[in-house]
Amino acid sequence: MPVEIVMPKLGLTMTEGLIVEWKKKEGDPVKKGDILFVLETEKVTYEVEAPEDGTLGKILVMEQETVPVGAVVAYLLKPGEAAAEVVAAPAAAPRAEAASPAPAAAPAAQAVAPPAGGRVKATPLAKKIAKEYGIDLSLVAGTGPGGRVMREDVEKAKAAGVKPPATATEAAAPTTAPSAEDRLVAFTGMRRTIAKKMLQSKIEAAQTYMSNTVDASKIQQYREELLPFVEKKYGVRLTITDLMMKITGAALREHPVINTRWTDKGVLYLSDVHMGMAMALDEGLIVPVIKNINAKSLGQIAQERTALIKKGKTNSFLPDDIKGSTFTLSAMGMFGIEQFTAIINQPENAILGVAAIIDKPVVVKGQIVIRPMMNVNLSYDHRTIDGAEAGKFMQTLKAFIEEPVLILA
Repeated sequence: MPVEIVMPKLGLTMTEGLIVEWKKKEGDPVKKGDILFVLETEKVTYEVEAPEDGTLGKILVMEQETVPVGAVVAYLLKPGEAAAEVVAAPAAAPRAEAASPAPAAAPAAQAVAPPAGGRVKATPLAKKIAKEYGIDLSLVAGTGPGGRVMREDVEKAKAAGVKPPATATEAAAPTTAPSAEDRLVAFTGMRRTIAKKMLQSKIEAAQTYMSNTVDASKIQQYREELLPFVEKKYGVRLTITDLMMKITGAALREHPVINTRWTDKGVLYLSDVHMGMAMALDEGLIVPVIKNINAKSLGQIAQERTALIKKGKTNSFLPDDIKGSTFTLSAMGMFGIEQFTAIINQPENAILGVAAIIDKPVVVKGQIVIRPMMNVNLSYDHRTIDGAEAGKFMQTLKAFIEEPVLILA
Protein backbone atom coordinates (compact mmCIF):
# COMPACT_ATOMS: atom_id res chain seq x y z
CA MET A 1 0.00 0.00 0.00
CA PRO A 2 1.35 3.48 -0.84
CA VAL A 3 2.89 5.38 2.06
CA GLU A 4 1.15 8.58 3.10
CA ILE A 5 3.38 11.65 3.23
CA VAL A 6 1.76 14.04 5.67
CA MET A 7 2.28 17.59 6.88
CA PRO A 8 4.33 16.99 10.05
CA LYS A 9 3.71 18.62 13.40
CA LEU A 10 6.97 20.34 14.37
CA GLY A 11 5.87 21.82 17.68
CA LEU A 12 3.09 21.85 20.21
CA THR A 13 1.51 24.98 18.78
CA MET A 14 1.87 24.21 15.07
CA THR A 15 -1.51 23.78 13.40
CA GLU A 16 -0.69 24.18 9.70
CA GLY A 17 2.19 24.48 7.29
CA LEU A 18 2.87 25.96 3.87
CA ILE A 19 4.58 23.86 1.22
CA VAL A 20 7.23 26.16 -0.16
CA GLU A 21 8.91 23.84 -2.62
CA TRP A 22 8.82 20.25 -3.77
CA LYS A 23 12.33 18.85 -4.13
CA LYS A 24 11.09 15.78 -6.00
CA LYS A 25 8.67 15.37 -8.87
CA GLU A 26 6.01 12.74 -9.37
CA GLY A 27 7.73 9.61 -10.62
CA ASP A 28 11.12 10.45 -9.14
CA PRO A 29 12.85 7.59 -7.31
CA VAL A 30 13.71 8.53 -3.72
CA LYS A 31 15.89 7.09 -1.02
CA LYS A 32 15.10 7.14 2.67
CA GLY A 33 16.33 10.49 3.96
CA ASP A 34 16.04 12.33 0.63
CA ILE A 35 14.44 15.76 0.94
CA LEU A 36 10.90 15.56 -0.41
CA PHE A 37 9.66 19.08 0.22
CA VAL A 38 10.31 22.27 2.17
CA LEU A 39 7.60 23.53 4.48
CA GLU A 40 7.22 26.85 6.19
CA THR A 41 5.46 27.70 9.41
CA GLU A 42 5.07 31.22 10.76
CA LYS A 43 8.78 31.67 11.29
CA VAL A 44 10.74 28.61 10.29
CA THR A 45 11.30 26.52 7.23
CA TYR A 46 11.93 22.80 7.47
CA GLU A 47 12.99 20.08 5.07
CA VAL A 48 10.84 16.95 5.15
CA GLU A 49 12.65 13.72 4.36
CA ALA A 50 11.40 10.55 2.72
CA PRO A 51 10.56 7.95 5.38
CA GLU A 52 11.73 5.07 3.18
CA ASP A 53 12.87 4.12 -0.31
CA GLY A 54 10.35 4.28 -3.12
CA THR A 55 8.98 6.43 -5.90
CA LEU A 56 7.16 9.70 -5.34
CA GLY A 57 3.61 9.05 -6.48
CA LYS A 58 0.75 11.49 -6.56
CA ILE A 59 1.40 14.98 -5.16
CA LEU A 60 -1.82 16.25 -3.60
CA VAL A 61 -0.74 19.65 -2.33
CA MET A 62 1.02 22.07 -4.64
CA GLU A 63 3.66 24.64 -3.78
CA GLN A 64 2.41 27.74 -1.91
CA GLU A 65 -0.57 25.85 -0.52
CA THR A 66 -1.21 25.74 3.23
CA VAL A 67 -2.62 22.61 4.83
CA PRO A 68 -3.32 21.50 8.41
CA VAL A 69 -0.94 19.33 10.37
CA GLY A 70 -1.53 15.67 9.52
CA ALA A 71 -2.98 16.34 6.07
CA VAL A 72 -1.79 13.95 3.37
CA VAL A 73 0.29 15.91 0.87
CA ALA A 74 1.58 13.09 -1.32
CA TYR A 75 2.06 9.33 -1.61
CA LEU A 76 5.24 7.32 -1.76
CA LEU A 77 5.02 4.19 -3.86
CA LYS A 78 6.88 1.07 -2.83
CA PRO A 79 8.57 -1.17 -5.41
CA GLY A 80 5.96 -2.81 -7.59
CA GLU A 81 3.22 -0.33 -6.79
CA ALA A 82 1.70 1.85 -9.48
CA ALA A 83 0.45 5.40 -9.29
CA ALA A 84 -3.05 4.17 -10.09
CA GLU A 85 -3.17 2.44 -6.70
CA VAL A 86 -3.11 5.82 -5.02
CA VAL A 87 -6.49 6.74 -6.40
CA ALA A 88 -8.05 3.61 -4.96
CA ALA A 89 -6.13 3.69 -1.74
CA PRO A 90 -8.51 4.16 1.22
CA ALA A 91 -5.82 6.11 3.03
CA ALA A 92 -6.47 9.06 0.72
CA ALA A 93 -8.65 10.60 3.39
CA PRO A 94 -9.92 14.15 3.18
CA ARG A 95 -7.27 16.54 4.39
CA ALA A 96 -9.60 18.06 6.94
CA GLU A 97 -10.04 14.66 8.58
CA ALA A 98 -6.31 14.14 8.73
CA ALA A 99 -5.94 17.45 10.48
CA SER A 100 -8.43 16.67 13.25
CA PRO A 101 -10.43 18.04 14.94
CA ALA A 102 -12.12 19.78 12.03
CA PRO A 103 -15.89 20.30 12.18
CA ALA A 104 -17.81 17.57 10.41
CA ALA A 105 -19.49 20.09 8.15
CA ALA A 106 -16.20 21.51 6.88
CA PRO A 107 -15.43 20.10 3.43
CA ALA A 108 -11.84 19.11 2.73
CA ALA A 109 -11.50 21.58 -0.11
CA GLN A 110 -12.19 24.44 2.27
CA ALA A 111 -9.75 23.14 4.82
CA VAL A 112 -6.81 23.30 2.45
CA ALA A 113 -7.71 26.54 0.73
CA PRO A 114 -5.37 29.40 1.63
CA PRO A 115 -7.00 32.04 3.83
CA ALA A 116 -8.21 35.22 2.25
CA GLY A 117 -5.51 37.78 1.63
CA GLY A 118 -2.70 35.25 1.33
CA ARG A 119 -1.93 33.66 4.69
CA VAL A 120 -3.83 36.09 6.89
CA LYS A 121 -6.25 34.29 9.20
CA ALA A 122 -9.26 36.36 10.21
CA THR A 123 -12.84 35.91 11.28
CA PRO A 124 -15.54 36.75 8.72
CA LEU A 125 -16.59 39.76 10.80
CA ALA A 126 -13.02 41.01 11.01
CA LYS A 127 -12.71 40.72 7.24
CA LYS A 128 -15.99 42.58 6.77
CA ILE A 129 -15.15 45.57 8.91
CA ALA A 130 -11.55 45.66 7.64
CA LYS A 131 -13.01 46.01 4.17
CA GLU A 132 -15.33 48.76 5.37
CA TYR A 133 -12.45 50.63 6.98
CA GLY A 134 -10.13 49.99 4.06
CA ILE A 135 -7.56 48.31 6.30
CA ASP A 136 -5.04 45.80 5.02
CA LEU A 137 -5.52 42.70 7.20
CA SER A 138 -1.89 41.68 6.74
CA LEU A 139 -0.94 44.71 8.87
CA VAL A 140 -3.28 43.80 11.73
CA ALA A 141 -1.97 41.85 14.70
CA GLY A 142 -4.27 38.92 15.45
CA THR A 143 -5.03 37.97 19.05
CA GLY A 144 -7.35 35.06 18.34
CA PRO A 145 -6.46 31.37 18.33
CA GLY A 146 -3.41 30.74 16.18
CA GLY A 147 -3.03 34.47 15.57
CA ARG A 148 -6.44 34.81 13.89
CA VAL A 149 -7.46 38.44 13.42
CA MET A 150 -10.57 39.27 15.44
CA ARG A 151 -13.01 42.17 15.16
CA GLU A 152 -11.42 43.97 18.11
CA ASP A 153 -7.99 43.69 16.46
CA VAL A 154 -9.30 45.56 13.44
CA GLU A 155 -10.89 48.18 15.69
CA LYS A 156 -7.59 48.68 17.49
CA ALA A 157 -5.74 48.96 14.21
CA LYS A 158 -8.21 51.58 13.02
CA ALA A 159 -7.83 53.53 16.26
CA ALA A 160 -4.05 53.34 15.91
CA GLY A 161 -4.24 54.83 12.47
CA VAL A 162 -3.18 51.86 10.39
CA LYS A 163 -3.29 53.14 6.86
CA PRO A 164 -5.38 51.45 4.21
CA PRO A 165 -3.65 49.81 1.29
CA ALA A 166 -2.96 51.94 -1.74
CA THR A 167 -5.96 52.31 -4.00
CA ALA A 168 -5.87 51.12 -7.54
CA THR A 169 -5.48 54.69 -8.70
CA GLU A 170 -2.60 55.30 -6.33
CA ALA A 171 -0.94 52.07 -7.35
CA ALA A 172 -1.28 52.98 -10.99
CA ALA A 173 0.24 56.39 -10.51
CA PRO A 174 3.25 56.12 -8.17
CA THR A 175 5.01 59.33 -7.39
CA THR A 176 8.23 57.76 -8.59
CA ALA A 177 8.20 55.39 -11.50
CA PRO A 178 10.16 52.18 -10.84
CA SER A 179 13.30 51.80 -12.85
CA ALA A 180 14.39 48.69 -14.67
CA GLU A 181 16.74 47.89 -11.78
CA ASP A 182 13.99 48.05 -9.12
CA ARG A 183 12.60 44.76 -7.89
CA LEU A 184 9.60 43.69 -5.84
CA VAL A 185 10.24 40.93 -3.31
CA ALA A 186 7.07 39.14 -2.25
CA PHE A 187 6.40 38.83 1.47
CA THR A 188 7.51 35.58 3.07
CA GLY A 189 5.72 34.07 6.05
CA MET A 190 8.56 35.29 8.24
CA ARG A 191 8.35 38.87 6.96
CA ARG A 192 4.58 38.96 7.50
CA THR A 193 5.01 37.61 11.03
CA ILE A 194 7.71 40.17 11.82
CA ALA A 195 5.53 42.98 10.50
CA LYS A 196 2.53 41.82 12.51
CA LYS A 197 4.43 41.37 15.75
CA MET A 198 6.24 44.70 15.50
CA LEU A 199 3.02 46.56 14.78
CA GLN A 200 1.18 44.63 17.49
CA SER A 201 3.85 45.61 19.98
CA LYS A 202 3.61 49.29 19.09
CA ILE A 203 -0.19 49.29 19.19
CA GLU A 204 -0.86 47.23 22.29
CA ALA A 205 1.99 48.09 24.67
CA ALA A 206 2.65 51.40 26.38
CA GLN A 207 6.31 51.24 25.44
CA THR A 208 8.67 53.41 27.45
CA TYR A 209 12.44 53.46 27.44
CA MET A 210 15.28 53.78 29.91
CA SER A 211 19.01 53.59 29.25
CA ASN A 212 22.26 53.54 31.13
CA THR A 213 25.94 53.56 30.24
CA VAL A 214 28.04 51.11 32.20
CA ASP A 215 31.70 50.38 32.65
CA ALA A 216 32.43 47.07 30.91
CA SER A 217 35.98 46.65 32.25
CA LYS A 218 35.12 43.85 34.66
CA ILE A 219 32.85 41.96 32.31
CA GLN A 220 35.61 41.93 29.70
CA GLN A 221 38.11 40.77 32.32
CA TYR A 222 35.68 38.14 33.58
CA ARG A 223 35.28 36.79 30.05
CA GLU A 224 39.02 36.65 29.44
CA GLU A 225 39.52 34.64 32.62
CA LEU A 226 36.73 32.17 31.87
CA LEU A 227 37.37 31.85 28.15
CA PRO A 228 39.94 29.00 28.24
CA PHE A 229 37.95 26.99 30.80
CA VAL A 230 34.70 27.23 28.87
CA GLU A 231 36.43 26.44 25.59
CA LYS A 232 38.12 23.38 27.06
CA LYS A 233 35.05 22.00 28.81
CA TYR A 234 32.29 22.90 26.35
CA GLY A 235 34.19 23.36 23.08
CA VAL A 236 32.73 26.80 22.39
CA ARG A 237 33.90 30.38 22.85
CA LEU A 238 32.32 32.43 25.59
CA THR A 239 31.05 35.79 24.36
CA ILE A 240 29.99 39.05 25.97
CA THR A 241 26.45 38.20 24.85
CA ASP A 242 26.58 34.97 26.89
CA LEU A 243 27.65 36.94 29.94
CA MET A 244 24.99 39.56 29.35
CA MET A 245 22.25 36.93 29.10
CA LYS A 246 23.43 35.31 32.32
CA ILE A 247 23.69 38.66 34.10
CA THR A 248 20.31 39.80 32.81
CA GLY A 249 18.73 36.56 34.00
CA ALA A 250 20.16 37.16 37.45
CA ALA A 251 18.82 40.73 37.47
CA LEU A 252 15.38 39.51 36.40
CA ARG A 253 15.38 37.12 39.33
CA GLU A 254 15.88 40.13 41.61
CA HIS A 255 13.10 42.11 39.90
CA PRO A 256 10.37 39.65 38.88
CA VAL A 257 8.00 42.39 37.68
CA ILE A 258 10.19 42.75 34.58
CA ASN A 259 9.66 39.06 33.75
CA THR A 260 5.88 39.28 33.38
CA ARG A 261 3.10 39.28 30.85
CA TRP A 262 0.09 41.52 30.54
CA THR A 263 -3.16 39.53 30.30
CA ASP A 264 -6.83 40.45 30.24
CA LYS A 265 -7.21 39.06 33.75
CA GLY A 266 -4.11 40.54 35.34
CA VAL A 267 -0.33 40.59 35.34
CA LEU A 268 1.18 37.14 34.98
CA TYR A 269 4.42 36.71 36.91
CA LEU A 270 6.58 34.01 35.33
CA SER A 271 8.61 31.87 37.68
CA ASP A 272 11.23 30.82 35.12
CA VAL A 273 13.35 33.04 32.92
CA HIS A 274 13.47 31.85 29.32
CA MET A 275 15.87 34.15 27.55
CA GLY A 276 15.14 35.07 23.96
CA MET A 277 18.08 36.27 21.89
CA ALA A 278 17.30 38.34 18.85
CA MET A 279 19.04 36.88 15.81
CA ALA A 280 19.26 38.27 12.30
CA LEU A 281 18.91 35.81 9.43
CA ASP A 282 19.11 36.56 5.73
CA GLU A 283 15.31 36.28 5.61
CA GLY A 284 14.60 38.42 8.66
CA LEU A 285 14.63 38.49 12.44
CA ILE A 286 14.05 35.51 14.70
CA VAL A 287 14.21 34.97 18.46
CA PRO A 288 15.53 31.54 19.53
CA VAL A 289 15.19 30.79 23.21
CA ILE A 290 17.48 29.49 25.95
CA LYS A 291 15.16 27.94 28.51
CA ASN A 292 15.64 28.27 32.29
CA ILE A 293 18.73 30.40 31.87
CA ASN A 294 19.20 30.94 35.61
CA ALA A 295 19.68 27.20 36.08
CA LYS A 296 22.51 27.03 33.54
CA SER A 297 26.21 27.75 33.72
CA LEU A 298 27.92 30.20 31.42
CA GLY A 299 29.41 27.27 29.51
CA GLN A 300 25.99 25.71 28.98
CA ILE A 301 24.59 29.04 27.81
CA ALA A 302 27.46 29.49 25.35
CA GLN A 303 26.93 25.95 24.12
CA GLU A 304 23.19 26.45 23.57
CA ARG A 305 23.71 29.82 21.90
CA THR A 306 26.23 28.26 19.52
CA ALA A 307 23.85 25.40 18.70
CA LEU A 308 20.96 27.81 18.06
CA ILE A 309 23.10 29.97 15.79
CA LYS A 310 24.07 26.86 13.84
CA LYS A 311 20.40 25.96 13.46
CA GLY A 312 19.71 29.47 12.20
CA LYS A 313 22.47 29.28 9.62
CA THR A 314 21.33 25.87 8.41
CA ASN A 315 17.66 26.80 8.45
CA SER A 316 16.87 23.94 10.79
CA PHE A 317 15.00 25.60 13.63
CA LEU A 318 12.04 23.71 15.04
CA PRO A 319 9.07 25.80 16.21
CA ASP A 320 9.81 24.99 19.85
CA ASP A 321 13.30 26.52 19.45
CA ILE A 322 11.75 29.93 18.92
CA LYS A 323 8.80 29.88 21.32
CA GLY A 324 8.33 30.49 25.01
CA SER A 325 10.71 33.35 25.72
CA THR A 326 9.79 35.45 28.76
CA PHE A 327 12.33 38.22 28.17
CA THR A 328 14.49 39.04 25.16
CA LEU A 329 17.98 40.44 24.81
CA SER A 330 19.01 42.11 21.59
CA ALA A 331 22.75 42.66 21.11
CA MET A 332 24.11 44.93 18.38
CA GLY A 333 27.68 45.22 19.57
CA MET A 334 29.02 43.24 16.62
CA PHE A 335 27.92 46.11 14.38
CA GLY A 336 29.57 48.78 16.50
CA ILE A 337 26.21 50.32 17.39
CA GLU A 338 26.61 52.80 20.25
CA GLN A 339 22.96 53.00 21.30
CA PHE A 340 19.59 51.70 20.16
CA THR A 341 16.08 50.91 21.41
CA ALA A 342 14.44 47.58 20.69
CA ILE A 343 10.72 46.85 20.26
CA ILE A 344 9.22 44.56 22.90
CA ASN A 345 8.87 40.99 21.67
CA GLN A 346 5.19 40.33 22.40
CA PRO A 347 3.75 38.97 24.61
CA GLU A 348 6.70 39.87 26.83
CA ASN A 349 6.73 43.04 28.88
CA ALA A 350 10.30 44.21 28.31
CA ILE A 351 13.39 43.82 26.15
CA LEU A 352 17.01 44.82 26.70
CA GLY A 353 19.12 46.36 23.96
CA VAL A 354 22.88 45.88 24.43
CA ALA A 355 25.17 48.10 22.38
CA ALA A 356 28.86 47.88 21.54
CA ILE A 357 31.65 48.25 24.08
CA ILE A 358 33.57 51.36 23.10
CA ASP A 359 36.55 53.02 24.81
CA LYS A 360 35.48 56.45 26.03
CA PRO A 361 36.84 59.12 28.37
CA VAL A 362 35.06 59.06 31.74
CA VAL A 363 35.65 60.68 35.10
CA VAL A 364 36.82 58.28 37.84
CA LYS A 365 37.69 59.72 41.25
CA GLY A 366 38.10 63.17 39.77
CA GLN A 367 40.37 62.04 36.96
CA ILE A 368 39.58 61.65 33.28
CA VAL A 369 40.43 58.12 32.24
CA ILE A 370 39.66 55.85 29.30
CA ARG A 371 37.24 53.03 30.03
CA PRO A 372 35.41 50.45 27.85
CA MET A 373 31.84 51.71 28.11
CA MET A 374 28.62 50.02 27.02
CA ASN A 375 25.08 51.35 26.67
CA VAL A 376 22.15 49.19 27.75
CA ASN A 377 18.59 50.24 26.95
CA LEU A 378 15.42 48.82 28.46
CA SER A 379 12.15 49.03 26.52
CA TYR A 380 9.26 48.21 28.86
CA ASP A 381 5.49 48.18 28.95
CA HIS A 382 4.44 50.96 31.30
CA ARG A 383 1.03 49.34 31.82
CA THR A 384 2.76 46.75 33.98
CA ILE A 385 6.15 48.14 34.90
CA ASP A 386 6.42 51.48 36.67
CA GLY A 387 9.39 53.72 36.01
CA ALA A 388 10.75 53.19 39.52
CA GLU A 389 10.69 49.41 39.08
CA ALA A 390 12.43 49.70 35.72
CA GLY A 391 15.00 51.99 37.36
CA LYS A 392 15.68 49.47 40.13
CA PHE A 393 16.18 46.74 37.54
CA MET A 394 18.62 48.89 35.59
CA GLN A 395 20.48 49.73 38.79
CA THR A 396 20.92 46.04 39.59
CA LEU A 397 21.90 45.31 36.00
CA LYS A 398 24.59 47.99 36.10
CA ALA A 399 25.94 46.63 39.39
CA PHE A 400 26.10 43.07 37.97
CA ILE A 401 27.82 44.21 34.77
CA GLU A 402 30.40 46.27 36.63
CA GLU A 403 30.98 43.49 39.20
CA PRO A 404 30.00 40.22 37.48
CA VAL A 405 31.06 38.17 40.49
CA LEU A 406 27.94 39.50 42.26
CA ILE A 407 25.74 37.13 40.28
CA LEU A 408 27.35 34.31 42.23
CA ALA A 409 26.20 35.77 45.54
